[in-house]
Amino acid sequence: MTSQSIDIADLEQRSLATERLLSTLIAILSAREPQLLKELQAVFASPDFAADEAGRAASGTWSRISRELRATGRLVDSLGEDGAH
Repeated sequence: MTSQSIDIADLEQRSLATERLLSTLIAILSAREPQLLKELQAVFASPDFAADEAGRAASGTWSRISRELRATGRLVDSLGEDGAH
């Protein structure tokens, strides 16, 4: 194993941990304040958000973020339904 492959593995683990942490944080905050998720979805759906060259180049990233926000919304909704029973 080279130093570069170790660095890449470390970066992948850090990225995954950060993604999970942020997803959990968004879910918790959205459960407390449902408007937050709607605001995040509006920001990432705005064409102005990705209007520059870097934004256009990352269109796949914005699509993934939108999918993740929808999944988080479904999770928050299901948690609310479980609590109502």
